[in-house]
Amino acid sequence: MTNRTRTYPGWQILLLLLALGGIIGGWIGDAIVKVWPAIGLLGRVQSVGLPTFTMDLHVFTLSFGFMLNINFFTILGFVLAWLFYRRM
Repeated sequence: MTNRTRTYPGWQILLLLLALGGIIGGWIGDAIVKVWPAIGLLGRVQSVGLPTFTMDLHVFTLSFGFMLNINFFTILGFVLAWLFYRRM
């Protein structure tokens, strides 16, 4: 009997698909909320992350920050991208 294990593409592909799924999900969500304002609650954005931190050293300026703007449609895009990754 053979041992069948499923191998998935690398984590880089997963990150790329998750980023694209979140972006496309956010775009579609914005379009749906503009067309159908009654579901504005699903389009409400919550921001999670670190605000921009800037350090000026007179020779160069260093900035660091990360914000993730999440709504229902972004999460739906993440889930669909993950399912697509699992099917690859």
